[in-house]
Amino acid sequence: MTELHIAVDTGGTFTDIGVRRADGTLAVWKVPSTPDAPDEAVLTGVTGALEREGAEPGQVTRLVHGTTVATNTVLTRTGARVGLLTTRGFRDVLAIAHQARPSLYDNTVHRVPPLVPDELIVDVEERLSADGEALIPLREEALADAAASLAALHLDAVVVSFLNAYVDPRHEQQAVAHLRAAGVAPVVVAATDITSEMREYERTSTAVVNAYVQPKVSSYMGRLATGIEEMGVGSQLWIMQSNGGLLHPRTAATHSARTVLSGLAGGVVGAANWARHLGLDKVVSFDIGGTSTDIALIRGGAPDETTSGEIDSLPLRLPSVDVHTIGAGGGSVAWRDSGGSLRVGPHSAGAEPGPVSYGRGGTDLTVTDAHLVLGRLGTDLLGGHFTLDREAARTRMDEWGAELGLSAEEAAEGILQVIAATMARGIRRVSVERGVDVRSCHLMAFGGAGPLHASDLIHELGMESAVIPPLPGIASAVGMLDAPVRHDFARPVSDFADLPAVFEGLRQRAAEEMRTGFFDTELLVDARYLGQSFELTLPWAGDWDSQRAAFDELHAERYGFSDPEAEMEVIVARLTATVGQPRIPQELVAGVEEGDVGKRDVWIDGAWVPTPVLDRASLAPGRVVEGPAILNQFDTTTYIRPDQQVRVDEHGFLHLRRTR
Repeated sequence: MTELHIAVDTGGTFTDIGVRRADGTLAVWKVPSTPDAPDEAVLTGVTGALEREGAEPGQVTRLVHGTTVATNTVLTRTGARVGLLTTRGFRDVLAIAHQARPSLYDNTVHRVPPLVPDELIVDVEERLSADGEALIPLREEALADAAASLAALHLDAVVVSFLNAYVDPRHEQQAVAHLRAAGVAPVVVAATDITSEMREYERTSTAVVNAYVQPKVSSYMGRLATGIEEMGVGSQLWIMQSNGGLLHPRTAATHSARTVLSGLAGGVVGAANWARHLGLDKVVSFDIGGTSTDIALIRGGAPDETTSGEIDSLPLRLPSVDVHTIGAGGGSVAWRDSGGSLRVGPHSAGAEPGPVSYGRGGTDLTVTDAHLVLGRLGTDLLGGHFTLDREAARTRMDEWGAELGLSAEEAAEGILQVIAATMARGIRRVSVERGVDVRSCHLMAFGGAGPLHASDLIHELGMESAVIPPLPGIASAVGMLDAPVRHDFARPVSDFADLPAVFEGLRQRAAEEMRTGFFDTELLVDARYLGQSFELTLPWAGDWDSQRAAFDELHAERYGFSDPEAEMEVIVARLTATVGQPRIPQELVAGVEEGDVGKRDVWIDGAWVPTPVLDRASLAPGRVVEGPAILNQFDTTTYIRPDQQVRVDEHGFLHLRRTR
């Protein structure tokens, strides 16, 4: 019986299903997402993919899922009713935040409100010093009063976050035990159980985000696991987490904040694997979906990571791939601002009603409609299973262009120019702003719309090339298939000499949580110059001199200078534990040389140009196609400008380069 690996990536518009057969060949399937019940699309997609393969659920030996439930819960503010118990005098830690203003010179712009409003915050008399000394003990009588106040609020969850608890969590643990015994809420959790790192605002925010999304994520995991089991799937379900590793659904149900960037991490993992495979040193991972574009920098085959991420301006002190997300996708809506200027995004038409060309009642023009009107995009997508209404898009573009004093073609071209400028800014954000010359980078373009925009972006930014993987529309799903099971552990340190003992303690925690003694570890430290407010994470070097030299080198690379006179301090020890998965080499069916399968008029440089349209699957390795041209495949469309050419390599990747 042939074994199958399946990955399911839930997006804002489509749910992508990638199937890898035992011989390494890949298949793709897509179904519309069901935002109100995302598990329905997952189950429908898996069922449909198996039917197309003529396979049974029992043949699935690996099932991986990237979910947007936690992300959407925060963005739509539909999470749990969360209360906070904190140290007396520090109840405003979430409201004060960093005291940073989103737009310094605009007094009409306000910070995103905290997930816990003031009326759901209770403080209690207790205090630990910065070195863990109990300055004010936590008394049971005070806890009893706090428990009564919290119980009266009818909460779904309570977070306990006390000042300096990252040094010694005993007060938090005492409070959690009391509140659970008192039954103040279904969920009571200590902030140090979610993240035990310094910085009260970030630690409290992370724990609150976790509690806010936990009920929805937990319910979703339960429904999905039940549905998968009832289908008869033979594999353990694995959940993609923000750090690029996999998580058991049981852990995801309690440490739900780890899945906030679940949906986009798979694509970055896949892009990093492909960059290593192709020997590309600097790569910008560029994933365009229906709602957003996710951009990440990959150096030496490894994506940049961060321990200080955020979602909707709320800090998350958890390891994650360092992804910059912008509101620019195929469904991004074109609109005019108060000055009459053309703007595109960040709001999206989504899957329902979708772009005008979807024929589902949408009236707002989108990036997809612009591509269709200009001829870059055909009317039949997903192998003819999804049809776009070009006439409806053209009629609406005519109307909207008239309001701007433009023809339909000029209006559509304007939409694409605006969205290209937005995407280019996002690419500069992860490259130029990190000291990397964008012209030395390759663009790894994927997602349903990535190959449509790659040609414009390497032209705009002068990048080395654009690389398009074999199945770009499901690249995020395919990337998940090779992700390892991964857990991250951290502990504050004050003395470099303590690190070996601290790492040994973290190893023991890893063995307990991962329930196996067979895992690989990476030892890391957070270091900074004394007096700095932020740290750099780098591998543990074992001795002070080597650590100092490595830190100076990394500081110079990141910020352009190092300070040999400044004192260095190491403040956090980190251990990353991974269990790798047996990798099946990706094999592709070689194309057979054929001529053009047709031509289509495409609007290029102010005129309609008959442009060859080719089936990508027919292109044999070594084939070079001169632009302008369009390559069609099941999951995406690739556009090649007149001043570019594309080459197919022996692995089936497209390499798009400028010719002049």
